[in-house]
Amino acid sequence: MRDPARKKRRLPLYIAAGLVAAALFISLFRDMGVVDSWKLRRTERQLRSEVDQLRRENALLKRTVDDLRGNPAAIEQEARRLGLIKEGENVIVVPPRQDARPQPASRPAAKR
Repeated sequence: MRDPARKKRRLPLYIAAGLVAAALFISLFRDMGVVDSWKLRRTERQLRSEVDQLRRENALLKRTVDDLRGNPAAIEQEARRLGLIKEGENVIVVPPRQDARPQPASRPAAKR
């Protein structure tokens, strides 16, 4: 037979273990618990990475704007890319040959 006094002596231990388990569960899974903190840190790292990427892109766009405002070579290059010609230039359009292989579709320009 088991000793009933032994169960009474262990009762505070069981209560303490239950309280510790409950406290651990609450600290892990409640709002702003450990799990939420880990998720927030991961989201923060992603957002910081996106902000850095956008800052680099913004700096590149600022340089492009500065070039287009005052650099004649950059202005001409952009105009050529848009299909514009200088005054006095002639454009010769060469139609594609009928027996030529079809050219792969060009990639669309990057969205800004």
